[in-house]
Amino acid sequence: MKRGQGAFEYVLVVGIAMLLIVPGAVLFYNYSSKSADEVSRSQIDIIGKDFIDAVEKVYYIGENSWETIKIDVPENVKWIYVLNNSELIIEYDSHVGRSEAVFFSDINITTPYSMSGKWYISDITIENETHAGYRLVKITSMGSYVLINETR
Repeated sequence: MKRGQGAFEYVLVVGIAMLLIVPGAVLFYNYSSKSADEVSRSQIDIIGKDFIDAVEKVYYIGENSWETIKIDVPENVKWIYVLNNSELIIEYDSHVGRSEAVFFSDINITTPYSMSGKWYISDITIENETHAGYRLVKITSMGSYVLINETR
C-alpha cells in the first residue's frame, strides 16, 4: 500500500512540474523567436534607409558621383532587389513566413542584374540567394538615374 502511494505521489509531482515547465518553455521559445525577428527587422530597416539616403545623396550631388556603403545583411534576408525603378525591396524570412520590407524613392533606381522584372543588386546567376554578412555596395549617379551594384 505504501509503495503505491509513493508512486502516485511521484507521478503527481512530475505531472505538476511538467504542467509548469512545458508552457514556460513554449512562452520562452515564442518570445525568443519574436525577439530575433525584431532585431533582424531593425537591421533591415537600417539597410533600407542607408540605401535610400545614399541614393538621394549621390543623385543630388550630380552625375558620376558615387558612394560605397557597407551593409551587414542578416542571415534571414533572401533577396535585395529594385522593382519599378522606385522601390527597394528586401525579402526575408521570419517566424511567420516570407516577408518584404519596401523602401520607396522618388529617384529612378536601377541595378545591372535583371530577371523577371526585378533588378537584383547581386548577380543572381552566380548566387541563388543574397548572402549574409558584411557587403560593400556601390551607389553611382548616372545623371537621370542611380545605379546600385554590389562590389566584390
